[in-house]
Amino acid sequence: MDKEILQEAGLRDKEAIIYLELLKEKICNASKLAKLTKIQRTTVYLELENLMRKGLASYVIKNSKRYYQAAFPDKLIEILDTKKQKIQAILPDLKNLHHSIEPFKIEIFEGKEGIKTFYQDILNSNTKELLAFGVTGNAFEYLKFEFPHFVKKYEKAGLKVRYLANKSSEKFLKGLPKDKARIKYLPEQYSSEVTTIIYANKIAIQSLVKENIFVILIEDERLFKGYSNYFEFMWKIVEK
Repeated sequence: MDKEILQEAGLRDKEAIIYLELLKEKICNASKLAKLTKIQRTTVYLELENLMRKGLASYVIKNSKRYYQAAFPDKLIEILDTKKQKIQAILPDLKNLHHSIEPFKIEIFEGKEGIKTFYQDILNSNTKELLAFGVTGNAFEYLKFEFPHFVKKYEKAGLKVRYLANKSSEKFLKGLPKDKARIKYLPEQYSSEVTTIIYANKIAIQSLVKENIFVILIEDERLFKGYSNYFEFMWKIVEK
Protein backbone atom coordinates (compact mmCIF):
# COMPACT_ATOMS: atom_id res chain seq x y z
CA MET A 1 0.00 0.00 0.00
CA ASP A 2 2.88 2.43 0.84
CA LYS A 3 4.35 1.86 -2.61
CA GLU A 4 1.06 2.70 -4.35
CA ILE A 5 0.71 5.93 -2.36
CA LEU A 6 4.28 6.94 -3.21
CA GLN A 7 3.51 6.30 -6.88
CA GLU A 8 0.44 8.53 -6.64
CA ALA A 9 2.75 11.18 -5.17
CA GLY A 10 4.91 11.05 -8.31
CA LEU A 11 7.49 8.31 -7.77
CA ARG A 12 7.91 5.62 -10.41
CA ASP A 13 7.47 1.98 -9.43
CA LYS A 14 11.15 1.13 -8.94
CA GLU A 15 11.90 4.50 -7.32
CA ALA A 16 9.22 3.80 -4.71
CA ILE A 17 10.52 0.27 -4.05
CA ILE A 18 14.12 1.47 -3.60
CA TYR A 19 13.14 4.47 -1.45
CA LEU A 20 11.12 2.24 0.90
CA GLU A 21 14.00 -0.24 1.14
CA LEU A 22 16.43 2.59 1.94
CA LEU A 23 14.14 3.75 4.75
CA LYS A 24 14.20 0.24 6.22
CA GLU A 25 17.96 -0.28 5.85
CA LYS A 26 19.00 3.23 7.00
CA ILE A 27 22.16 3.02 4.87
CA CYS A 28 22.94 0.58 2.07
CA ASN A 29 25.10 0.11 -1.02
CA ALA A 30 23.70 -0.51 -4.49
CA SER A 31 24.68 -4.19 -4.60
CA LYS A 32 22.73 -4.98 -1.45
CA LEU A 33 19.78 -2.90 -2.67
CA ALA A 34 19.72 -4.94 -5.87
CA LYS A 35 19.53 -8.17 -3.85
CA LEU A 36 16.87 -6.87 -1.46
CA THR A 37 14.65 -5.41 -4.18
CA LYS A 38 15.41 -8.02 -6.87
CA ILE A 39 16.08 -5.18 -9.30
CA GLN A 40 19.11 -5.29 -11.62
CA ARG A 41 22.08 -3.40 -10.16
CA THR A 42 22.46 -1.14 -13.22
CA THR A 43 18.78 -0.18 -12.86
CA VAL A 44 19.24 0.40 -9.13
CA TYR A 45 22.02 2.90 -9.89
CA LEU A 46 19.79 4.75 -12.37
CA GLU A 47 16.87 4.91 -9.94
CA LEU A 48 19.17 6.08 -7.13
CA GLU A 49 20.33 8.92 -9.39
CA ASN A 50 16.69 9.85 -9.97
CA LEU A 51 15.96 9.79 -6.23
CA MET A 52 18.97 12.00 -5.55
CA ARG A 53 17.84 14.50 -8.20
CA LYS A 54 14.50 14.67 -6.41
CA GLY A 55 16.24 15.16 -3.07
CA LEU A 56 14.96 11.85 -1.72
CA ALA A 57 18.34 10.15 -1.35
CA SER A 58 21.99 10.98 -0.71
CA TYR A 59 25.22 9.02 -0.29
CA VAL A 60 28.42 8.85 1.74
CA ILE A 61 31.77 7.29 0.81
CA LYS A 62 33.06 4.47 3.03
CA ASN A 63 36.09 2.38 2.09
CA SER A 64 35.91 3.77 -1.45
CA LYS A 65 32.29 2.61 -1.81
CA ARG A 66 29.07 4.60 -2.04
CA TYR A 67 26.49 3.96 0.66
CA TYR A 68 23.05 5.46 0.09
CA GLN A 69 20.50 6.73 2.56
CA ALA A 70 16.93 7.95 2.22
CA ALA A 71 15.95 11.54 2.90
CA PHE A 72 13.52 12.09 5.77
CA PRO A 73 9.94 11.36 4.55
CA ASP A 74 8.89 14.99 5.15
CA LYS A 75 10.77 15.71 1.91
CA LEU A 76 7.83 14.12 0.05
CA ILE A 77 5.50 16.81 1.38
CA GLU A 78 7.98 19.49 0.35
CA ILE A 79 8.09 18.06 -3.19
CA LEU A 80 4.29 18.02 -3.42
CA ASP A 81 4.09 21.59 -2.06
CA THR A 82 6.57 22.73 -4.72
CA LYS A 83 4.49 21.08 -7.46
CA LYS A 84 1.38 22.72 -6.06
CA GLN A 85 3.04 26.15 -6.10
CA LYS A 86 4.10 25.66 -9.73
CA ILE A 87 0.54 24.73 -10.74
CA GLN A 88 -0.87 27.70 -8.83
CA ALA A 89 1.51 30.00 -10.69
CA ILE A 90 0.10 28.98 -14.07
CA LEU A 91 -3.49 28.45 -12.90
CA PRO A 92 -4.76 31.84 -14.19
CA ASP A 93 -3.47 31.00 -17.68
CA LEU A 94 -5.02 27.54 -17.53
CA LYS A 95 -8.36 29.01 -16.49
CA ASN A 96 -8.25 31.50 -19.36
CA LEU A 97 -7.66 28.64 -21.78
CA HIS A 98 -10.55 26.70 -20.28
CA HIS A 99 -12.94 29.64 -20.52
CA SER A 100 -11.99 30.19 -24.14
CA ILE A 101 -13.36 26.75 -25.03
CA GLU A 102 -17.05 26.28 -25.69
CA PRO A 103 -18.26 24.23 -22.68
CA PHE A 104 -19.68 20.77 -23.23
CA LYS A 105 -23.23 20.06 -22.12
CA ILE A 106 -22.37 16.41 -21.47
CA GLU A 107 -19.21 15.17 -19.79
CA ILE A 108 -18.09 11.63 -18.96
CA PHE A 109 -15.70 10.82 -16.13
CA GLU A 110 -14.13 7.38 -15.81
CA GLY A 111 -12.05 5.62 -13.16
CA LYS A 112 -10.91 6.85 -9.76
CA GLU A 113 -9.35 10.10 -10.97
CA GLY A 114 -12.46 10.89 -13.02
CA ILE A 115 -14.71 10.34 -10.00
CA LYS A 116 -12.49 12.62 -7.91
CA THR A 117 -12.74 15.32 -10.61
CA PHE A 118 -16.53 14.99 -10.51
CA TYR A 119 -16.63 15.35 -6.70
CA GLN A 120 -14.44 18.43 -7.01
CA ASP A 121 -16.95 19.85 -9.52
CA ILE A 122 -19.66 19.58 -6.86
CA LEU A 123 -17.46 21.60 -4.52
CA ASN A 124 -16.58 24.16 -7.21
CA SER A 125 -20.24 24.68 -8.10
CA ASN A 126 -20.86 26.40 -4.72
CA THR A 127 -24.28 24.76 -4.58
CA LYS A 128 -25.88 24.79 -1.15
CA GLU A 129 -28.04 21.68 -1.55
CA LEU A 130 -27.46 18.40 -3.33
CA LEU A 131 -30.18 15.84 -3.98
CA ALA A 132 -29.53 12.19 -4.82
CA PHE A 133 -31.51 9.00 -5.16
CA GLY A 134 -30.32 5.44 -5.44
CA VAL A 135 -27.42 6.29 -3.11
CA THR A 136 -25.27 3.17 -2.64
CA GLY A 137 -22.53 4.32 -0.27
CA ASN A 138 -19.98 2.67 -2.57
CA ALA A 139 -17.85 5.84 -2.62
CA PHE A 140 -16.82 5.09 0.98
CA GLU A 141 -15.33 1.80 -0.23
CA TYR A 142 -14.05 2.74 -3.69
CA LEU A 143 -12.46 5.99 -2.47
CA LYS A 144 -11.91 4.97 1.14
CA PHE A 145 -9.02 7.45 1.57
CA GLU A 146 -10.23 10.31 -0.62
CA PHE A 147 -14.00 10.44 -0.11
CA PRO A 148 -13.96 11.24 3.64
CA HIS A 149 -11.82 14.29 2.77
CA PHE A 150 -14.41 15.40 0.22
CA VAL A 151 -17.15 14.97 2.85
CA LYS A 152 -15.24 17.26 5.21
CA LYS A 153 -14.79 19.84 2.44
CA TYR A 154 -18.52 19.71 1.67
CA GLU A 155 -19.32 20.25 5.35
CA LYS A 156 -16.93 23.21 5.54
CA ALA A 157 -18.53 24.72 2.42
CA GLY A 158 -21.96 24.48 4.04
CA LEU A 159 -23.31 21.95 1.55
CA LYS A 160 -26.45 20.16 2.69
CA VAL A 161 -27.68 16.93 1.14
CA ARG A 162 -30.89 14.95 0.92
CA TYR A 163 -30.52 11.30 0.02
CA LEU A 164 -33.03 8.69 -1.03
CA ALA A 165 -30.69 5.81 -0.34
CA ASN A 166 -30.54 2.06 -0.69
CA LYS A 167 -31.11 0.36 2.65
CA SER A 168 -27.78 -1.43 2.20
CA SER A 169 -25.96 1.93 2.30
CA GLU A 170 -27.01 2.69 5.87
CA LYS A 171 -23.78 1.27 7.32
CA PHE A 172 -21.83 3.91 5.35
CA LEU A 173 -24.18 6.87 5.72
CA LYS A 174 -25.08 6.66 9.41
CA GLY A 175 -21.92 8.57 10.33
CA LEU A 176 -22.81 11.65 8.26
CA PRO A 177 -23.68 14.76 10.34
CA LYS A 178 -27.45 14.96 10.83
CA ASP A 179 -27.47 18.76 10.48
CA LYS A 180 -25.99 18.45 6.97
CA ALA A 181 -27.44 15.19 5.69
CA ARG A 182 -31.11 14.20 5.67
CA ILE A 183 -31.55 10.59 4.59
CA LYS A 184 -34.53 8.40 3.77
CA TYR A 185 -34.13 4.78 2.78
CA LEU A 186 -35.87 3.26 -0.20
CA PRO A 187 -37.74 -0.05 0.04
CA GLU A 188 -35.39 -2.85 -0.98
CA GLN A 189 -37.32 -3.63 -4.17
CA TYR A 190 -36.52 -0.08 -5.41
CA SER A 191 -32.79 -0.13 -4.67
CA SER A 192 -30.39 0.69 -7.50
CA GLU A 193 -26.73 0.12 -8.33
CA VAL A 194 -26.64 3.50 -10.08
CA THR A 195 -26.96 6.83 -8.25
CA THR A 196 -28.60 9.94 -9.70
CA ILE A 197 -27.22 13.21 -8.30
CA ILE A 198 -28.90 16.59 -8.78
CA TYR A 199 -27.14 19.90 -8.18
CA ALA A 200 -26.39 23.30 -9.75
CA ASN A 201 -28.42 22.80 -12.97
CA LYS A 202 -26.70 19.43 -13.45
CA ILE A 203 -27.74 15.80 -13.42
CA ALA A 204 -25.12 13.13 -12.78
CA ILE A 205 -25.55 9.41 -13.38
CA GLN A 206 -22.93 7.67 -11.26
CA SER A 207 -21.87 4.01 -11.31
CA LEU A 208 -19.36 2.79 -8.74
CA VAL A 209 -19.77 -0.89 -9.51
CA LYS A 210 -16.46 -2.73 -9.96
CA GLU A 211 -15.27 -2.80 -13.58
CA ASN A 212 -17.91 -0.17 -14.37
CA ILE A 213 -16.76 3.09 -12.77
CA PHE A 214 -18.10 6.22 -14.45
CA VAL A 215 -20.14 9.40 -14.13
CA ILE A 216 -22.20 10.92 -16.93
CA LEU A 217 -22.74 14.61 -16.16
CA ILE A 218 -25.43 16.56 -18.02
CA GLU A 219 -25.86 20.30 -17.61
CA ASP A 220 -29.34 21.44 -18.62
CA GLU A 221 -31.71 23.71 -16.68
CA ARG A 222 -34.92 22.02 -17.84
CA LEU A 223 -33.59 18.56 -17.06
CA PHE A 224 -32.42 19.81 -13.66
CA LYS A 225 -35.88 21.17 -12.83
CA GLY A 226 -37.58 17.99 -14.02
CA TYR A 227 -35.37 15.69 -11.95
CA SER A 228 -35.68 18.01 -8.95
CA ASN A 229 -39.45 17.68 -9.19
CA TYR A 230 -39.18 13.88 -9.43
CA PHE A 231 -37.00 13.88 -6.35
CA GLU A 232 -39.40 16.08 -4.34
CA PHE A 233 -42.30 13.78 -5.26
CA MET A 234 -40.39 10.70 -4.10
CA TRP A 235 -39.14 12.48 -0.99
CA LYS A 236 -42.74 13.12 0.11
CA ILE A 237 -43.92 9.54 -0.35
CA VAL A 238 -40.92 7.68 1.08
CA GLU A 239 -41.07 7.12 4.82
CA LYS A 240 -38.12 8.02 7.03
